[in-house]
Amino acid sequence: MYFWACWFNRRYRLIAYLALTLILVVLAALPAGLERHQDHWTVARITSHEHLAWVWNTGVGNTLVAMLVALVFIAADLGALGLGDDPERGNLDFLLSRPRSRAQLLWSGWFAGLTQLLPLLVLPLLTCLGILAALTHAFLPGYLLRLSVPLFAMAAAMYTLAFCMATVARSARHGYELAALAAVLFLGYRLGQFGYWVLSTRWIWECLRGAFDWYLSPHQAFPLADLLFVAAAILFLPYLAQLSFDRRDL
Repeated sequence: MYFWACWFNRRYRLIAYLALTLILVVLAALPAGLERHQDHWTVARITSHEHLAWVWNTGVGNTLVAMLVALVFIAADLGALGLGDDPERGNLDFLLSRPRSRAQLLWSGWFAGLTQLLPLLVLPLLTCLGILAALTHAFLPGYLLRLSVPLFAMAAAMYTLAFCMATVARSARHGYELAALAAVLFLGYRLGQFGYWVLSTRWIWECLRGAFDWYLSPHQAFPLADLLFVAAAILFLPYLAQLSFDRRDL
């Protein structure tokens, strides 16, 4: 019941976020298949297989970067709206008086937000594929489907961390601050490695694309080891939030 209550309470927010991500994807993917001709933008004329691959790789790369930025802040907001600050306090008070454990309510609230990230990931990525396929009359998704898994893992990790913080602190005011701090730390780390890119317009794109490198690094104990580590952390953090929620006076 609380699972569906979370979906119902956030339906308008999800619609707004979905519209935002779709707009970002269109703006990110569409320019890759266009070219300027006599002061007008027209659909690029594919002249070779290399040109076709460039259009798809550019569109997919721009889409992944735009989705990463959007999902980090969306996930932080959804996580902050967890049990730390229920939008309708009466719902939680009523459900706590029913024969259900606090652990069941907490995990239901966490899982509801996690499933809300799925349409915000899947529909924009399908939109990207549709735009590029319509522009090129070909289908070369390349690494889009492969990188969608670490993309969701990063969004899920940000969501879970914000959910845990909001539950422990009993406040929903930490989501965007957490997302901003994570972005600043990551960009600062990347700039420390590639400071000479600051003078180039490419540096921000290269920094954000580097967020996927850790998941694809060849220096792992075994294939997908880093991804499985993040998945384990995502499942462990709600357990820590549960320990705090069990001790809360309501």
